[in-house]
Amino acid sequence: MRISLTPGHRDRTPYRHMLAVAASASLALSIASCNISAYGQEPTLTALSSQSVADLKQGVSAQDLHDASLETVSTKTGKLFISTSHSTGTATKTSDADVTRFVSRDPSTDQFQWAASIEPSVISVNMPNSISGSNGGYAQTASQSHTGNIIVSPDGRYVSMVLTPDETQRGVPATDRHTHVVVLDTQTGKAVRTAEVSGIVLGQALSNSTLAVETAHNYFPAGSGEGIIHVFSITSSGAQESSFSTNQWLIGASGKDLLLAPDVPTYECTSDCTPYIVTRSGTDGHTVGTLPGVTAVHPGGWVSQYRDPKAAAGLLHTMHASPDNNAATEDAHQKLEMLPKQLVHIDTGQTTDITDMTVDERSVPNGPGLVVYQDVTAGNGSRERKPVFWLSAADDGHPHTENLEQFKNN
Repeated sequence: MRISLTPGHRDRTPYRHMLAVAASASLALSIASCNISAYGQEPTLTALSSQSVADLKQGVSAQDLHDASLETVSTKTGKLFISTSHSTGTATKTSDADVTRFVSRDPSTDQFQWAASIEPSVISVNMPNSISGSNGGYAQTASQSHTGNIIVSPDGRYVSMVLTPDETQRGVPATDRHTHVVVLDTQTGKAVRTAEVSGIVLGQALSNSTLAVETAHNYFPAGSGEGIIHVFSITSSGAQESSFSTNQWLIGASGKDLLLAPDVPTYECTSDCTPYIVTRSGTDGHTVGTLPGVTAVHPGGWVSQYRDPKAAAGLLHTMHASPDNNAATEDAHQKLEMLPKQLVHIDTGQTTDITDMTVDERSVPNGPGLVVYQDVTAGNGSRERKPVFWLSAADDGHPHTENLEQFKNN
């Protein structure tokens, strides 16, 4: 392990610059001790010193941290604010280029808990398995997605990030590149696993104990893609990597199992949703079970599902068979909207009715979770969106109805 110390520094400049200065004045720890790199530069995690954290506490306001330019992630112990500086491609490279920085703040007091930076930075392009689309006008955060470059485990304990391949691999075909994926403990900011994979990275997923990374020879897992899912323990540092072949997309994880699908689903469909089948896979590749009629996979180990997938498929067929908006199409549309739907907690099997409701992926009082809304008629006859209940990834998945006021107008 490489350790170097540099003098402390005090600065009152805005958040991004301060974090860059603080990172350079901190204790640098190579995370290669978790996994020695077989190719190229090893990732380096830089943990901020206590003096640097004290400076940041005094010099950064809550408003600075809520700037739209900062990405946020809800975890079990707080909220992570993430900032990435990418190289401009010029000959002159600044000291904070190609670095991703994290600051953890307590959700109730807004005080700093820990801060760190990692180099090389988190990859800037979306993973091929990233859920696309919009979430209804709200600022999407990494914690609101079970797929992507930065993801959080269902229990909010770990955060995983896919890093940019280092500069020594420029010009190397994508199928031959080596990529690092690093998992941090969100309570301490320390690395618990550093994984290295080769090939095109299609995506990653985190259960509460396992990191899974899907690679392929092409930008899809089936056929010539020859998809492989690499599995790494994040709770047992001595456990060896395992892998299994698949022709499906890795689209998420519950607390225990990996979730696979034939295609990449759209982001949380809310209207005229086409159901698909999700396969629950063990980390050794065996099929645990299947979930038919799924319309959305949510972080925290939930899926939205039609209670009667066959009825949903039949109504969608009627709608698509008639391109014109005729009476049959409208009738099928109205029946589909009122078709019973439910949230299923994959690990516990708990189901919660969400018929004629909207599911919003967001942070709740004790970490990542879901808030379920329903449109109701107000006193003046207008329609109003009100929270009905919320679910937390930190418990058994039962609905909460306390403190709903915090989710109004959000």
